[in-house]
Amino acid sequence: MSARILIVGAGASGIAAATQLYENGLTNLVVLEATDRIGGRVYTIPFGESMIDLGAQWCHGEKNNAVYELAGPLGLLESSVVASGNVLVKNNGEMVPKETTDRLMAVAEKIMSEAEMSSHDGTLGDFFMGKFMKLVEDGQILGDIDRELIQQFLRFYKSYQEGYAAVDSWYNLTASSLHEYDESEGDQSLSWMGQGYKSVLNLLMKKHPSQTDGEPIPIEDKVLFNKTVSNINWGKAPDAPVTVRCTDGTTYDANHVIITTSIGVLKENINTLFTPALPMMKQNAIKGIYFGTVNKIIMEFEKPFWTALGNTFGLIWESEDLEKLRESKYAWTEGTSAFFKIDRQPKLLAAWMIGKEGRQSELLDDQDVIDGMMYLLKMFFKNEQIEKPVKVIRSKWSTDSNFRGSYSSYSLETEQMKTSSDDLSIPLTDCLGTPVLLFSGEATNQGQYGTVHGAIGSGRREAERLTKLYNKV
Repeated sequence: MSARILIVGAGASGIAAATQLYENGLTNLVVLEATDRIGGRVYTIPFGESMIDLGAQWCHGEKNNAVYELAGPLGLLESSVVASGNVLVKNNGEMVPKETTDRLMAVAEKIMSEAEMSSHDGTLGDFFMGKFMKLVEDGQILGDIDRELIQQFLRFYKSYQEGYAAVDSWYNLTASSLHEYDESEGDQSLSWMGQGYKSVLNLLMKKHPSQTDGEPIPIEDKVLFNKTVSNINWGKAPDAPVTVRCTDGTTYDANHVIITTSIGVLKENINTLFTPALPMMKQNAIKGIYFGTVNKIIMEFEKPFWTALGNTFGLIWESEDLEKLRESKYAWTEGTSAFFKIDRQPKLLAAWMIGKEGRQSELLDDQDVIDGMMYLLKMFFKNEQIEKPVKVIRSKWSTDSNFRGSYSSYSLETEQMKTSSDDLSIPLTDCLGTPVLLFSGEATNQGQYGTVHGAIGSGRREAERLTKLYNKV
């Protein structure tokens, strides 16, 4: 019996599902991709002297990590420059002494790893601030550090964690879910040696130059580009096809549809995308799981001014100056959590943009963005001679209708609605129990949401589900 399988989305999850299905003999499949490329939130492009990633950039960990298992043994990964040389710089141009920075970060990271977090009935912000301020009041560990500097550090660390989890506020991020996250052991900042994260797509399709065994998997031949899905008509009648309609008027019938669309797109189109409407459990999962945005602004300079200063620059604001910023035309630059180097690109410096200010920056024209970045750089690096960048490129994940954000996390709303990635991942079946609509993507991976390896794992999970079904038949 030939399976007719349709995959919505050619991101990491869709490509992982398609390659595994193909290798297991289920080759009668089609992938509908809304853009003109594969990869989704894996988006590698040429810029500067080699390649950059506007989306996913680092492989996070080694153990129990699908990305590392593909790339690590082939020697395609190395520790990123951002793993060392981290400094805090004040908006008056002063560098926080390294010894002080190391002490503050060590205390913060210790709090973040406490087992007590798993049972905390509240937010990450509540948990962290309570623990940190208790240590400050005790005075034994941080008593000799200026209180104003501690408050400035806490503002920075808050934005650091909000950017890491892609949330607007860590007071909306549940502490227990963060602690229960299945972090892969090993180096958390592995880079692609200048080749970009698109390498993992080629590895999945067995077409990377380092792969010398076996034949490439012709998945790209199965992908139809510029196909934005507008409706998925499904039902519970046995053997009834699922009809997928695209905005260009084309329709496709399939026995099974694997939906890898970002949860941001599902949120926006939940009332029109499915006929009939999804069960309430599935709707609650889509509505309840948080989906936030982080962006990058990547600048190329003729003469890098930061070479001897560090690799990652966390921004520390004086309270009075921050208030002035909020009243100025550059208020959106408060969304800049840090500047950081790009691996193997000595002339590139990137800004990590978070929160509502980061989303606001997407709406500005390029010149306004350049002016804002120059304003910040000249403020924080007063002692350096800084010329305007020769090139600038940036991501716009929130305003892009094909994504509507960057990656998922668990918020207070997730907890209040008593939902989870597990609820999102459960397939919908016909009346005989045969899976009809299957869901994958990083937001469906309970232990590894928010990551590329989580996306790949979820795609493989659904491919295995269908493979077992047809092997059984």
